[in-house]
Amino acid sequence: MSLVNNHAVVTGGATGIGLAITRALVDAGAIVTIMGRDKKRLDNIANKSNKIKAIQVDITDVDSVNKAFVKASLTAPITILINNAGKAFSAPFHKTSFDEWEKIIAVNLTGIYLTISAVLTEVNQAKHGRIINIASISGLDGAAYTSAYSASKHGVIGLMKSLACELSKVNTTINSICPAFVNTDIVEKAIINIMNITGRSRETALQSILDTTGQSKLIEPEEVALKVIKLCAPEADTINGTSIVMDGK
Repeated sequence: MSLVNNHAVVTGGATGIGLAITRALVDAGAIVTIMGRDKKRLDNIANKSNKIKAIQVDITDVDSVNKAFVKASLTAPITILINNAGKAFSAPFHKTSFDEWEKIIAVNLTGIYLTISAVLTEVNQAKHGRIINIASISGLDGAAYTSAYSASKHGVIGLMKSLACELSKVNTTINSICPAFVNTDIVEKAIINIMNITGRSRETALQSILDTTGQSKLIEPEEVALKVIKLCAPEADTINGTSIVMDGK
C-alpha cells in the first residue's frame, strides 16, 4: 500500500502507538512530521530517517499548535493528520480534582480541536485528505474510575461524528480508532503499580487489567498502526465518521 506524495503529521509520534504509526507511514512511503513536548525524544526518532521531521508542540496551547503546523507545512502540504497524543488518568470520581479534569480535557479533547483547526483547510485541498483520531473504547463505553478520561474520549467521538457530516462533500474523511488496552509504557506502568500495591505477580496484575475489558491479550501498537494505514489508503475514501473498535478479543 503506497502513501507516496503524502505528508502526515502524527502527534505523540515518538513513543508507543504513535511511534508504530510513524514507522508504518514511512514504510508506506509518506513523509512524516512527528510532534510532541519532548524535543530530545522527537529528535532521536527523526534522526533515524530523512523522511521524519520533528517539531516540538504543546497541543493544549493554540499559539504553539498554529506555529507548529505552519512550520510543518514548509516541508510539504499536509495531507494526513493523526491525532495520537493523549493523557491517561484513573481515579474514583470523588477523587478526581478539577485540576486533573481540566488537564485530561485539555490534552485529549481540546488538543484535537486545536490540531484539526490548524490543518483542516490544508488537508481539504488534498486528493485524499485524512484525519484519524486514536480514541479508545472508553469513548464508546464507560468504566469505573475513568470518568474524566472516558468523558474526553466520548467528546472525541462526538467531534468526529459531527465533523464527518461537514466533510461529506469534500475529499477529506475523519475517523477514529478505538483500542482497548495496548502494549505500551502506560499499561506497563499500570501493571507495575498493581504489583506494588497488591503484591500480585505480573501475570496476575496484567490479567486484572485485561478482565476490565474482557480482553484475551494486549493489543500491539503495530496492530493499531495497520488500521491507520488502511484508513489512509485511497480505497478508504468512503469510510467517514466511523469508530473502529479494537477490543483485543
